[in-house]
Amino acid sequence: MAKVSGDSQVGAGGVTLTPFSVVVKDANGSPVANATVSWAVVAGGGSIASSGLTDASGLSTGTLTLGPNAGTQGATATHNGLSGSPVTFTSFSQIQGATSIQANGGGGQSDTVLATLATPMSVIVRDYKNVPVAGVSVNWSVTGGGSVGQAATTTGAGGIGSVSRTLGATAGSQSTVATVSGLVGSPITLGATATAGNATQMALNGGNNQTGSVNTALATPQSVLVSDGHGNAKSGVTVTWAVGDGGGTVSSTSPVTGGNGVASVMRTLGPSAGTNTDTARVNGLTGSPVVFTATATPPAAAVSLVNNSFSPSSLTIASGTTVTWTWNCNPCNAHNVHSTSGPASFNSGNTTAVNGTTFSFTFTTAGSYTYQCDVHFASGMTGTITVQ
Repeated sequence: MAKVSGDSQVGAGGVTLTPFSVVVKDANGSPVANATVSWAVVAGGGSIASSGLTDASGLSTGTLTLGPNAGTQGATATHNGLSGSPVTFTSFSQIQGATSIQANGGGGQSDTVLATLATPMSVIVRDYKNVPVAGVSVNWSVTGGGSVGQAATTTGAGGIGSVSRTLGATAGSQSTVATVSGLVGSPITLGATATAGNATQMALNGGNNQTGSVNTALATPQSVLVSDGHGNAKSGVTVTWAVGDGGGTVSSTSPVTGGNGVASVMRTLGPSAGTNTDTARVNGLTGSPVVFTATATPPAAAVSLVNNSFSPSSLTIASGTTVTWTWNCNPCNAHNVHSTSGPASFNSGNTTAVNGTTFSFTFTTAGSYTYQCDVHFASGMTGTITVQ
């Protein structure tokens, strides 16, 4: 069996080609009629029609209707057991005279939000011989925001189609999509990056209204967020940070915003109980300055219960201080903590001999307080607390 005609045809997607033909001969080279030849599509889709039998001249034909997409499409003619079988036919399907589309230029650019990129986005369209094709209509669209100058453009003599690209208002990745339906490689996606515009506003981000002990760092950093007029985080902005009421320190007086637009400091409270403030400022920004408030509390005080005594037996503390008594004896006698005089009363309850037991009381009223262990006061297990 041998190929006769119809190979290497070129046509638009979906069209019916000139029939392919093969000839079947016997061992003496004479045509064989009524031989069964099976025709099949092997690549690119489409369909093929055939009578399936050779005619008096030994010829069998198959008529291929190309699939809808561009590219190489194939069919075979087969008679099992014959030399030369199967015979393969190759055809080339094109859309608007073209086979493939590829990126040409403009991808990977970066500019501020709402800017029109300096280099147009472009693609190149070629036929099955890799020759650029003019006159092909390319459809353009965007993802991630922004716009293109035209919804559709036509390729020029060099096979190139291009369009201007204006970025959207949201910082981050934005894409331009070029589509010629049916072409190999379509759609083509060309990426770009939109960066934040000039800083215009600042807002509190975190760490406000915390409480901590005097002379200690707050648990959560204080932070502000700097952004442009469209709400995009702005990096590289220096924030001036200053301590206000209550004293103390900040870890930096000039932190710089990071990629997330956030600048932060660690705040160490001042030496006195009460309100502490500090201020973050960038001149000219809406929302500046941002004022942070924290509350400094007196440091905790501790008293140990050892057998038959309190240690220390006398304390002087600031109002608002919490005193914690801890049973630090092993083995322990049974003890408790019970006030005997002062502006407020406190009582740990029944006596206990369990090592590690704790009892706490917060003193909010100034004055002098006395207390005792109800079991061992006679042996001197008493204490005093002065609240200033």
